[in-house]
Amino acid sequence: MYFLNLILFIVLAIAALSGFGSGVYSRYQFVRLGQAEDRSEPKNLRVRSFVKYVLGQAKVLAEPAGIGHSFIFWGFIVLAFGELDFFAFGLSGSHIPGFTAPWFTFLQEWAAVFVMIAVVVALIRRYIVRPIRIEPTFEAGFILFLIFVIVTTTFLVGGLDAARTGVMPGMAAPMSNLFGHLFFGVSPVVASVWIQVLFWAHTLSIFGFLVLIPRSKHMHMIGAMVNSYYRNLGPVGKIKTLDLSDESVEEFGVAKVTQFTWKQLLDGFACTECGRCHVNCPAMMSGTDLSPKYLILKMKEALVEAGPSLVKRQNMAKAAGAETLEEVELPSLVGEVYTENEIWACTTCRACEEACPVWNEHVSLIIDLRRNLVLTEGKASGEINRAFTGLERQSNEWGRPRSARLEWADGLDVKTMADVEGKVEYLYYVGSAASFDVRNQKIARAFVELLRQAGVDFAVLGTEEESDGDTARRLGNEFLYQELVQTNVELFKEYGVKKIITTDPHAYNNFKKEYPDFGLEAEVIHHTEFLAGLMKAGKIQPTKAVERTVTYHDSCYLGRYNDVYDAPRYILSRIPGLKLVEMDRTRNRSMCCGAGGGSMFKEETGKQRINVLRTEQALATGVTTIATACPYCMTMMIDGTKAKGVEEEVLTFDVAELLLQAI
Repeated sequence: MYFLNLILFIVLAIAALSGFGSGVYSRYQFVRLGQAEDRSEPKNLRVRSFVKYVLGQAKVLAEPAGIGHSFIFWGFIVLAFGELDFFAFGLSGSHIPGFTAPWFTFLQEWAAVFVMIAVVVALIRRYIVRPIRIEPTFEAGFILFLIFVIVTTTFLVGGLDAARTGVMPGMAAPMSNLFGHLFFGVSPVVASVWIQVLFWAHTLSIFGFLVLIPRSKHMHMIGAMVNSYYRNLGPVGKIKTLDLSDESVEEFGVAKVTQFTWKQLLDGFACTECGRCHVNCPAMMSGTDLSPKYLILKMKEALVEAGPSLVKRQNMAKAAGAETLEEVELPSLVGEVYTENEIWACTTCRACEEACPVWNEHVSLIIDLRRNLVLTEGKASGEINRAFTGLERQSNEWGRPRSARLEWADGLDVKTMADVEGKVEYLYYVGSAASFDVRNQKIARAFVELLRQAGVDFAVLGTEEESDGDTARRLGNEFLYQELVQTNVELFKEYGVKKIITTDPHAYNNFKKEYPDFGLEAEVIHHTEFLAGLMKAGKIQPTKAVERTVTYHDSCYLGRYNDVYDAPRYILSRIPGLKLVEMDRTRNRSMCCGAGGGSMFKEETGKQRINVLRTEQALATGVTTIATACPYCMTMMIDGTKAKGVEEEVLTFDVAELLLQAI
């Protein structure tokens, strides 16, 4: 009987490992169909990241629901060692020497208990509570059922063995001890039969789970670990630069699934389908077609569907000594996999990426798809094309005359870089919004007044100022973006600019992270950082009471993109009489105002407006004032208060304006 069981076990083990290996290898081959991308360095940081976010589950534990997942993860690591002894006992009736040590059995049993509790909670949550971000699929339920069987059969076998031998393990194995007392009195023969039945139920569940892993969403058990190691360690949210110098290239961006990079394809197999990105996406919350969760899953489905044929053709090409893969007809991503509305709905706020526990990078997919639509297909809405036209002709999205760029400074006698021949310490880059939008012009005027009171040596570009190009790049028009960048960089170099201050977080992010690719070497400072520094240095002292109850709205491009959360709050906290009240969604969990990614210049397609949703969150705090640190956010929050009919009762100010009120 022993040899029959052993042979059967070996055959099943080989089949399961073969099924697991072939499944993982096929996914590996699918990922290799993607374009090259170097994510190898720095290795030391990648190893530390792996330890923190995979072994330590740091990002998973960012939400309470992650506790259960972590119990299952850590529990299975501990239980994996015990499986060796379980298999040995089930096949031979004897334990591996040392594996019955009280400390080891105690650790094993409590690990199993935590896993069982986590599975039960997960089943209740998925199939009874049913939060919007999680789907009650059969596959997920079956996997949880297998895990439950694996854990409970461990307890039952331990209990039956204790009842059979009459030796109770006591607190060294509390669950086996409990079941041992429940089964006390069962005949040794019956106990032995049931041990064998449960052993094979356990074994088949383990082997079945192993085969299912690469063929189900649980491929994330492997994909997430690899994804965490290869996560982006460069500037957060930085968009890769296209090489536009090769005139023979006729197609830009991504139209087919194999045009994504291998890392982007890996995101699909790393996705846990937890839905954290789904419920944090402002586009999804407003009722558009876009869900970052399904953005990733649709890409994976397209890859899995096309993958076998592509890999087969690739192998045939290699065998024939061909250097290139024969062209294969693949579905066009936009139109057959995604709708255009999905692609344009994104605000590039990165709330999805911030929430994702496995470091998926959703925004880069969106930008690549937009690039193909704009640069290759020539597809964009009328609103977007008007913004492009304005940028091309007048270097601003509104299409206002270049000659009007300095009108915001009427009566302020502001120096231009041309006036001083660039011989100033700081360039104040105003940006298009504060130059042309009447309300946002007040931000520029307030900031200039504060700079003067602090004795800062600065100048502006005036009518020479160009758009920073953020809108063009985020909407996919890389050609236009690079033209604007090259003009700006040449101008900055001409004036010897080494320090740039700006009131626009989009320009701040652009200059700081993306312009260095084009030769810019300058320190870039957001105005809230600069003002906070002046206050700490004693150059600005707010002394006048500003009796306002304020909530601060975090700009996505200042907060999630650049981790600037404290400077605006420091300024507000130092203003006498001002009371700061935080919204429920704040700092890295802040909700987008709806203007980013070029959304400021196109119509929303959702059932609700994103800026109104965010305004409602601000109004829920009961404040009288909303503070911002971004001209786009200013516009959207004011429009939100107007939509709610409270624009007279709840005012919106930039942090710089509130500081000036205190001086």
